[in-house]
Amino acid sequence: MITKFLLMLGLLPVIASFLARKFLCDRIVKREGGGEVSLTGAEFADRILKRAGASPVDISVKARPFLRLGPGELVLPPSVASSRTVREVAEAGLLAGMVLMAQRQKKVVAWRTWALKFSWAGPVFASVVMIFASVVGRVSPSLSIAIIIGMLGMTTILLWTTLAVERAAARVVADLLTETAIVNRRSEAEQLTALVKALGWRRIIPGAIAWIGK
Repeated sequence: MITKFLLMLGLLPVIASFLARKFLCDRIVKREGGGEVSLTGAEFADRILKRAGASPVDISVKARPFLRLGPGELVLPPSVASSRTVREVAEAGLLAGMVLMAQRQKKVVAWRTWALKFSWAGPVFASVVMIFASVVGRVSPSLSIAIIIGMLGMTTILLWTTLAVERAAARVVADLLTETAIVNRRSEAEQLTALVKALGWRRIIPGAIAWIGK
């Protein structure tokens, strides 16, 4: 009975998230994200922060496995900072929007950041523990799988409960693109607006399995 409950707890939210990402994000990214714009991701992020009148923010470029930002810090991966591809530039813009949200609601953004990290660590840790428990015979293989899937479901629900801050960041950036001349070309502004809004839905699948379906 508990095995079936854990499987349902895990599978339903995960499947719903994959479907939501496909229709709300992936399709738009595939259609709009391949072109290039006239500025890089780092330049776009910097313009957003300046146009929004944000407090001073240290923008650095370095490889990082997890989202790293705060009220005064934004770390961009090299592939995003130097790229002119619409998708990467829009991603830099969304991260800048998250910095703006952090300056207004630091604790809420910190909670979202923790949820994203846990969506990697939680399922991986559960998998290691359950595999070991199955090998030594403490837990049946079927229950181990159910627990791992249940953990995926719980982390998915956590991502949904903290999604609002990322969606709000996307709206802030979209409004700036609409109301100010962050980019010179109207067509580029429209592309970036669509991509930023779509990317606001991207992180609704646990990081441990986010690569599936891409």
